[in-house]
Amino acid sequence: MTRCAVSIALAYFLVLPLFAQSAHSRLKDPTLLKRFDAISHKIMCTCGCNMPLRNCNHTGHCNAWPARDAIDKLLLAGYTDTQIIDGFKNGFGKIAETDAAFTLARTQDYNYMVPKFENGFGSQILSIPESNYLAVFSILGFLLSAGVVVLFIRHRRKNQKAEPSLEGGEGLDARKRDELLKQISRDV
Repeated sequence: MTRCAVSIALAYFLVLPLFAQSAHSRLKDPTLLKRFDAISHKIMCTCGCNMPLRNCNHTGHCNAWPARDAIDKLLLAGYTDTQIIDGFKNGFGKIAETDAAFTLARTQDYNYMVPKFENGFGSQILSIPESNYLAVFSILGFLLSAGVVVLFIRHRRKNQKAEPSLEGGEGLDARKRDELLKQISRDV
């Protein structure tokens, strides 16, 4: 009996992800959910969390809610991914004041976002993969690391040249070498 219950529970938990829905979308169509996921990854949340819209998990009053709601409704209305992303970047125009996609943005809590939906958020709304920041910071990090390594090697070589070596009398003048040899022969 226990084995059967465990098998049923295991099967249930393995199949459950197949019916999963995005926590941030009310869409049920798997194709639209994939598009929602792709779009919400390309757009940054404007609440200040510095995360893509799909990753922002702030609850309560957060700018992500009207943005995700707009993406849901724009996808259902037949907008393409490019149209939605361009709309966020450059603005949707006057339809933001009347279209059902922006109903949540027009509520009292979020009405400050309507002008942004009309005129656009600018290119800063795009997430990191859409910009060159990652490449620039990677190159700068590499150059900084390479510079530290070069300075370390230079410092080490400089210290090796400055230290006199006692092997075979190298680095000692003849007088000091003779004194050391006399002292060693006396001690023996």
